[in-house]
Amino acid sequence: MSEKRFCVQPDWLDFSIFWALIVSGVALAVIVQMEIVGYGIPHPLPTVMLVLVLVLAVAQLQRARLIVGPDRITVRRLSPANTLHFAPADLQAVTTTRNTISLTTRQYGCIKLVRLGRVAPLEAALESALGGVSPRKGASHV
Repeated sequence: MSEKRFCVQPDWLDFSIFWALIVSGVALAVIVQMEIVGYGIPHPLPTVMLVLVLVLAVAQLQRARLIVGPDRITVRRLSPANTLHFAPADLQAVTTTRNTISLTTRQYGCIKLVRLGRVAPLEAALESALGGVSPRKGASHV
């Protein structure tokens, strides 16, 4: 089995907080622009603020991945220091709902992730990493 990468986001609470901060940063840049200049030529300060917020959002989208390989599973987050690595043998349970994946591991406990999109390919990759044991569907964690 080759390595498979899936776009994921942290659990619903972290997901909501992060995107609320992104929206707040964009709103703050617009407010500062309107207070300094109004509808005139964009001022450098709010432009820099807006660019930094959007770069952070794109970095989050690019970094947040669940990588399922034959010998290890990796959960990447925005900060490289928050990257988790564990062997498929350490995976005790996988519970999936419509948009939530819960990975229960020996080393890290329960890791909850949000997958916006189809979960079936992720379930298939985890099933092959677990050696044919099908992930179980569960109740919503929300």
